[in-house]
Amino acid sequence: MTYSETIAYLYGLEASRGWDLKLERVRAALEALGRPERRYPSLLIAGTNGKGTTAALTHGALVAGGYRVGVYTSPHLVRFTERIRVGSREIDEASVVRGVAKIRECAPPEHSGLTFFEMATLLAFLSFAQAAVDVAVLEVGLGGRLDATNVVEPVCSAITSIGLDHQNYLGCSLPEIALEKAGVMRAGVPTVLGPGLPAEAAEALRQRAVEIGAELIPASAVAGRVPPLGIGGARMRDDGAVAIALLDELERGQPGLSVSSADRMRGFRDVRWPGRLEVIAGPPPLILDGAHNAESMGALCEELPRLAGGRVRLVFGALSDKPWEELATLLRPHLHEVAVVALRQPRGVAPERLAPAFASCCPTRIGSNPCAEIERFAREDDQMPIVATGSLFLVGEIYEGLLAKSGRRSVFDTDSVEARG
Repeated sequence: MTYSETIAYLYGLEASRGWDLKLERVRAALEALGRPERRYPSLLIAGTNGKGTTAALTHGALVAGGYRVGVYTSPHLVRFTERIRVGSREIDEASVVRGVAKIRECAPPEHSGLTFFEMATLLAFLSFAQAAVDVAVLEVGLGGRLDATNVVEPVCSAITSIGLDHQNYLGCSLPEIALEKAGVMRAGVPTVLGPGLPAEAAEALRQRAVEIGAELIPASAVAGRVPPLGIGGARMRDDGAVAIALLDELERGQPGLSVSSADRMRGFRDVRWPGRLEVIAGPPPLILDGAHNAESMGALCEELPRLAGGRVRLVFGALSDKPWEELATLLRPHLHEVAVVALRQPRGVAPERLAPAFASCCPTRIGSNPCAEIERFAREDDQMPIVATGSLFLVGEIYEGLLAKSGRRSVFDTDSVEARG
């Protein structure tokens, strides 16, 4: 198969099987593949919000320390290959084709029932083994207990935050969601807890840790050691604290994988995590953030006065299974004008449904697509900042346009988004 055919095959699994959370399929496939995930130590990062940022910071510090580091994150913004990186490089297309072919040969999804995310996770494990990484940083996709990443035996785990999201899979209360994420804990293995966890969620995690004999490490204890970040705002410093604690515990469990303070500082300063509180220079300034739940949107709104200095023009799109009406309520005090758009996703909310959530507070129009609305706002006023938020899928569509204009292929290229307007 070609790369395009391979990606179409993987997406076909998502369309036909969706999210079917079980670990037995992944374990059986890994056994058939020769247990590639056992050839390197791993860090496993769960959480409602902040787990991707924590993974990016941890990965960046380890790379700055001179190690060969694999990092697995999801979802991608533009290209599937963003999910799997070794050092600063995304997995290449030929490796995707070969890896998927090998998985299909050893554990055919037609018989095993492997899902899209499980196949992607297996591909990451296989790729890291073939690249002989020193360590892998793994972001949990959904929950923790039944997520495909949870088949590894980590040197250390982390739970960055607990909030209401994916309730149809994880439960409707904070303690229920906390217990799902507690699945990344292991007996005798440290688990870093992010600062500011809700009390009832933190208590559920503490009780579970006692039951299984896991060691809990509060990231708040190292908050004062977080160096300046090259990304984000105040809440991302909490993710930085989790990353610092993870690096400490990695060194404790694997003394050969230590990262100096200078390398941590350089890694945190130079990290890129596109589409999360990201400001792209204008004119006008464009703020991209994939906030899609109340906690992440609250973090964005806290930063808007600092980032924008006043009211903003908003481009908004959302998925139907997210609390988009609550997100609109949080955004309304900051808005001057709004364009609501449809997403290229089956679960996208029709803009005709979105518009009334904003129309009572400011002029609101139904836009054609996010890139066109950004350009329209820019033509009308090249000074007032533009914010695009509501979904990472929205950010991905915008990045697709930005990359096409710049001639770059990857969202991780440092100058990939300079061409705009």
